[in-house]
Amino acid sequence: MDDLRVETRLNHEVTILIEVQTSTATSANVVLCNSLDLSANGLQVVLDHEIAQGGIFRLCIDIRDQDPIFLVAEAKWVPPDPDETASFRIGLLIFESEDTNVAQWKEYNAGLLDAPSGTR
Repeated sequence: MDDLRVETRLNHEVTILIEVQTSTATSANVVLCNSLDLSANGLQVVLDHEIAQGGIFRLCIDIRDQDPIFLVAEAKWVPPDPDETASFRIGLLIFESEDTNVAQWKEYNAGLLDAPSGTR
């Protein structure tokens, strides 16, 4: 999994809300989690339940003192978390799609790369 990464991955925690469809197509649940790491094109989170690999999800990234960042991402890998029982590490690949804040997300990541390591 790590071999395929082309951009720098940052160990940085942000709060993420993931919209997960329920069994009825007319409703959805929102799952709250934190990132383990992130990059300009993706992020890794830990969830206490499995989500569909290949599924497309709407995300809201909540960063202190900033407007929320809305994204769409695909769950590229969903293995069980080796450090926690009943948890899954989810690798999300961010899509460049209309009506999302991809440019803002990339700017946020670039700012983290430029920041001194103690301020991230």
